[in-house]
Amino acid sequence: MPFLATNALVKEYKSGQYAVRAVDGISLSIEEGEFVSIVGPSGSGKSTLLYLLGLLEQPTEGKIMCQGIDLHKLNDRQQADFRRTQVGFVFQQYNLLPVLTASE
Repeated sequence: MPFLATNALVKEYKSGQYAVRAVDGISLSIEEGEFVSIVGPSGSGKSTLLYLLGLLEQPTEGKIMCQGIDLHKLNDRQQADFRRTQVGFVFQQYNLLPVLTASE
């Protein structure tokens, strides 16, 4: 059983009558301890895929499984616990609060 897997993962963003598929039917399988690189041109959906895998976005279609558990069947608290204990992110855009210092 893979550590992390997706099946036919889709993420669509709708704007009026138009829909843009940022992620279009991605299926992947990653074993525990495996290193993976996600590469592609700007705008190809790399960040969106990472946000989906980190449960920061909800897929339009498809499944994300971790050790056999469908992550999007977890409730909000369980998803937050999963993110807190299993996911690490370094964001492209820094997410700093301008009213706090580094030590705060």
